[in-house]
Amino acid sequence: MHTRFIVRGAGNRQPMRASTVAKVLLPVVAATCSIVFGVAGSAIAGIAPTATSDAEVLGIYIQVNGFEVETALLGRAQANSPTVRALAAQVASDHMGVRQAAFDLATTCKASPASPNNRAGAAIEHGRALVKLAALTGVDFDRAYMQHEVAFHRATIDAVRQVLLPSTTCAALKAHFKEVLPAMEHHLAETEALTRELTAR
Repeated sequence: MHTRFIVRGAGNRQPMRASTVAKVLLPVVAATCSIVFGVAGSAIAGIAPTATSDAEVLGIYIQVNGFEVETALLGRAQANSPTVRALAAQVASDHMGVRQAAFDLATTCKASPASPNNRAGAAIEHGRALVKLAALTGVDFDRAYMQHEVAFHRATIDAVRQVLLPSTTCAALKAHFKEVLPAMEHHLAETEALTRELTAR
């Protein structure tokens, strides 16, 4: 089962709406592991030197969630395995929720999301990766998609823990990152397990 992200809002806890998580679209990977890991890394590249304010932290966070949503929606539509399709659907829903939470936090933190200039390259790499992944079918697609998800989640977790969280000054945004990290790590563990299963077939 894919654990849902939980966000804190107005004094209570509730599952994130599907519209929120969908924006975390992951840069799509080609069929090989080396390409997959390279693409995921390039999509996150440049975060460390550019996250200098809450506005930029939010801009990067919203962009990365958008990448994941787009990739997950492709996985939901194109995966061969029902298990992979179900996972992709859950990832899309969860990341749409996260993205919505980020927009809500922008209001709370009084910070207008701003994308650093060097994030344009990440968007280009994401588009290229998506095209490569879309060209795959069947088991090849499933394996490449899952390998990409593993690489992207690892990179995103590292970016949140090492760059975005330390760069944040807004207490509500810091609390969000601390709350969502365990769910991200659980997603990664589930994704790694399914990837090992697909690879072994």
